[in-house]
Amino acid sequence: MAPLAALLTLLFELVIATLFALVAPLRIACAAAPPAAPAPATTLRCPARLVQRPVADGLPPGWIVHGPPGESSLQRAAFYDGDPVGQATLVPDTTRRSGLVETSTWSFVGADSAGVWLGCLYRGATAVVARPLPAGLRQCTTVLRLTALGDPAETVSVQCR
Repeated sequence: MAPLAALLTLLFELVIATLFALVAPLRIACAAAPPAAPAPATTLRCPARLVQRPVADGLPPGWIVHGPPGESSLQRAAFYDGDPVGQATLVPDTTRRSGLVETSTWSFVGADSAGVWLGCLYRGATAVVARPLPAGLRQCTTVLRLTALGDPAETVSVQCR
């Protein structure tokens, strides 16, 4: 089942990337605000590990949940247009690969990063750890280590300015 889920996830990301590629020229045309002085670089750090515990909410009386907590390591970072609950993932403006390292950059339209959230995604976890970006940021870059197959292995850094 895991290969099917991975394939569906990849297909979804490709569809979203294609849609955003069609919209990107409109974003550029709308970004006519005069450039401001660049903000100093800000390093954002996703928690390295996520521990998920079974939730027993809604079980009938007499039932209990057993099982060890699941610990997952950080896999990658993503940016969202608002709270990730809406799943409006932003597509990077540029992505470069060099060997097993992928560098992606997102530029934010308008005054700054207001309304943009950083989401931390963990291997095998269904939860997303997220927070809104600090105000005043115009661009973020992630460096991602890839597996030999080209899959995300680990987020090395998230730098914003």
